[in-house]
Amino acid sequence: MAASLPCSHLTSSLPSALHSNLRFLSSSSTSGGNVSLLFCSNSIGNGSRVFMSAEWLPGQPRPPYLDGSAPGDFGFDPLGLAELPENFQRYQESELVHCRWAMLAVPGILIPEALGLGNWVEAQKWAATPGGQATYLGVPVPWGTLPIILAVEFLAIAFVETKRILEPDPEKRKYPGGPFDPLGFSKDPVKLNDYKVKELKNGRLALLAFVGFCAQAAAYPGTGPLENLYTHLADPWNKNIADIIIPRSIL
Repeated sequence: MAASLPCSHLTSSLPSALHSNLRFLSSSSTSGGNVSLLFCSNSIGNGSRVFMSAEWLPGQPRPPYLDGSAPGDFGFDPLGLAELPENFQRYQESELVHCRWAMLAVPGILIPEALGLGNWVEAQKWAATPGGQATYLGVPVPWGTLPIILAVEFLAIAFVETKRILEPDPEKRKYPGGPFDPLGFSKDPVKLNDYKVKELKNGRLALLAFVGFCAQAAAYPGTGPLENLYTHLADPWNKNIADIIIPRSIL
């Protein structure tokens, strides 16, 4: 028979978050006797498997303060921003809020342009026009003058942010639930952990997309991302990033 070996001697130096879901693989008998093989692994709610190296870059050491227990923690922190626990909590909350704004902004930029209602760069010009009228998907917005819109946005954002800041539970500040979870995604704790990771992954992608939109708008004034895409697809060898970063004299 194969002997059983505990894996506590292998995990005693690891953070407690890494000790869960340990698996023992039984051994096989050999001519020299019974051999026991121990395999320890972990799969945490952040959707990533935990190793001693950072998962965002194979072979890169994982910072000791990032144990993989937080949603979306893949050991990426080259500037050491999360080294202090209080900073880590604040940055987690800030990242999540910005991810959600970005996920609203990206489709808000792409959909009107895809529908032929103009791009997001042109859509802002009404605000610089005296007496300009705001429109949404081509429809004039009631009381859509710049002073009124700024006042409404200021009051709305101030109310929401005040409610969030006054919430003592840091987890509820990030995931308030209730009316903000009309489909009941948070009812299953296991699925909720998976949803947290998916939200962060999609949010980070949206953040990068928005930065790309801004860079394209600066490089090609007055154009939107879909127009930039069509231009690139029509002439990919000449209309690409090299067209911007390489001086014309070289090209």
